[in-house]
Amino acid sequence: MISRLLLLTTLLISAAVIQTALLPAIGITGVRPDLLLLVVIAVALHDGALGGLRVGFAAGLLTDLLVLEAPAGLAALVWTTVGFAVGSARPYLASDSLSAPILIAFASALLATFGYGLLTVLLGEERGSPTLLFQGSVGIAVTTTLVAPVVLPVMRRLLDRHPPRGASVDEDD
Repeated sequence: MISRLLLLTTLLISAAVIQTALLPAIGITGVRPDLLLLVVIAVALHDGALGGLRVGFAAGLLTDLLVLEAPAGLAALVWTTVGFAVGSARPYLASDSLSAPILIAFASALLATFGYGLLTVLLGEERGSPTLLFQGSVGIAVTTTLVAPVVLPVMRRLLDRHPPRGASVDEDD
């Protein structure tokens, strides 16, 4: 249990540090992948809706603490919703599918970024147009999808080594 909590905490903090310190220097046209969202997706695909919900809230809260431009709690709301939705879809996916996690990464990044941007506009932050919001959402979704085939399998192996409490090691999904 403690090793699992340490693993998730390390994954979230590492993703946040890489996303805020390293990726801005190598971003393509100012667009960079959302590594925290990939952590949420990996946990949701591995543990289900409740695990995705919990890690989504933690990742969103971490995002809210790092990004001081938007109202606090907004990313936590969006990432929690994405974690729950991806975890809820897990029983309907083939566990050995190679394309399903990649497609889910694209759809999740697109919807999370667009939803986050739309909510900021609805809450009074008027910094961009709908066209810019759509272009930014697609750009982040594409870059997140390009990184997903490398990141998601590594996270799956790490999560397999540290199963959630009460889960059997030999359990099939």
